[in-house]
Amino acid sequence: MDIAALTETTQTPQTNGAFSQLTSDFDTFLTLLTTQLQNQDPLEPLDTEQFTSQLVQFAGVEQSIQANSNLETLISLQSGADKQASLDLVGRAVSVSGGDFILGDNDQQSTTLRYTLPANAANLTLDIVDDAGRVVASLEGPTSGGQHDLVWNGQLANGAQAPAGLYRLQANATLADGSEIIPTIESRGRIDSLLLSGQSPQLIINGRQVAIDDITRVDASF
Repeated sequence: MDIAALTETTQTPQTNGAFSQLTSDFDTFLTLLTTQLQNQDPLEPLDTEQFTSQLVQFAGVEQSIQANSNLETLISLQSGADKQASLDLVGRAVSVSGGDFILGDNDQQSTTLRYTLPANAANLTLDIVDDAGRVVASLEGPTSGGQHDLVWNGQLANGAQAPAGLYRLQANATLADGSEIIPTIESRGRIDSLLLSGQSPQLIINGRQVAIDDITRVDASF
């Protein structure tokens, strides 16, 4: 059996199947080595250098299996800690990277959005687009550099109320010389609940499922 190949296998990310195969190969190697020692010719014993090399590889595979097992334990513990910590976020106001948001079916519902300009803009357009990419409303906001909040009450350009669904804020800005600057966009909301069934917690914010890694800011209230 090629023990060097086994050692190399442990140096790549493992699935559960691959880890089981590695453990099986390790047990097979141990059986082969033991059998080899029991049946060697006393007059021509195993070469010392070769035997030492096999023992070193044997120890390396054993350490790799143990390290893999310990790593899986640490990952499991970290996942549990992340889920426990995320419970404290329920009910908190948060900012989420990106301009996607869900408008509810309540006529009084409004959505808080935030954009940040890296410098003073000479021209700024703030458009709300639906899930088909159509502009349904245009907003106005400050053009000075820095962070600014917007509130969209769901009113369309024709004055009607927008239907519930997925929308997105698009922001485009240019400097006085015509060069483009890229605003950073965030949506604001409150965490209503958590989904803990996956490997990492998923937050439900205004009816939208958001990964915890997308949270950029957490506040006690708006």
